[in-house]
Amino acid sequence: MTQLLKEYELLINAQPTMRAVDAARALKVSEAELLHAQIGQGVTRLDDAQIPTILKGLKRLGYIMALTRNGAVVNEIKGVYDKLYISEHQDRVMGIAINPGGIDMRLFLHNWRSVFIVESEKHSSIQFFDAYGQAVHKVFTTSDTDLNAFLNLRERFKLTEGLEFTVQHDARETEADRQQWHSPSEQQVVAFTQAWSDLNDVHHFPNLLKEFKLARIQALELAGEPWSAEISATALESVLTQSRDKKIEIMAFVGNAGAVQIYSGPVLNLKQVGPWFNVLDDAFNLHVNTQDVSRAFVVRKPTDNGDTIVSSIEFFDDKNNTVLTLFGRRVEGKTQSTEWQALCDKLISSDREIA
Repeated sequence: MTQLLKEYELLINAQPTMRAVDAARALKVSEAELLHAQIGQGVTRLDDAQIPTILKGLKRLGYIMALTRNGAVVNEIKGVYDKLYISEHQDRVMGIAINPGGIDMRLFLHNWRSVFIVESEKHSSIQFFDAYGQAVHKVFTTSDTDLNAFLNLRERFKLTEGLEFTVQHDARETEADRQQWHSPSEQQVVAFTQAWSDLNDVHHFPNLLKEFKLARIQALELAGEPWSAEISATALESVLTQSRDKKIEIMAFVGNAGAVQIYSGPVLNLKQVGPWFNVLDDAFNLHVNTQDVSRAFVVRKPTDNGDTIVSSIEFFDDKNNTVLTLFGRRVEGKTQSTEWQALCDKLISSDREIA
């Protein structure tokens, strides 16, 4: 038994409900390194060269729970891993699962490095990690999962040789350091704001940031109204409570360097537990550590050839990373509900009154 495994067992015996990610942090290793230490004890490493094929095989498992998280937010959706497409663009492997209301994913597979199966009495899972050993996506079995298909997947892709394992320990590139941000001239800010107003597709916004060399939160600060307005970082509970009470269906985007998971639909059961604000519905759970949410903005963008304005609410951590984005649910080519637009307007006006 390795020293890491001994320390892990002592930790779990003392705190049996501790999450794996928290245990890894306490032991000063990555979550993937902690799993690798447990190979042969309910943990199997799969062939990372086969990750796209493994993903395509998830449909055979039937009803599963997909989990994607970042440092502040966890998104859990139950459904079937259907309509998964994988492509390569400019030497980057991408995946997309298009199932609005179900398992709806955007996968940046060029950032995926390792995959493990974890089996326990409660449930089993397939867990994917990036080069830093941080989880990018996890797939859990449910009572309705085809366990034979799960075991077949394990046997087909398990790695039996070449088990050496390392992760990167250098600092990940981040937008946290304002000292490294490009400082645009006044003319560039005017040009950027005009380009924002000229957008005809919300999906072009990331390219706009690249063109003007702006960090996302920097762009929101520079643009100002009518395109961006900072609101209280504590707005989440109000947003979800109003969405529930007014029966506004939402879209909730939660992402990290390897994946974005999207929920589309209503929210019903809301509950605060310590610092965590939660949506606890049958097929959708959202867990937000409100202590890790530092800033929030209402953001508006033109889309559908500029004919429609789409409003979102973006939440950031103290490192300027987007941790959660909420939209009013809409069908492509249709407007968002007037209730959602009114909710966003009210958030801005309420903050003006407080200010």
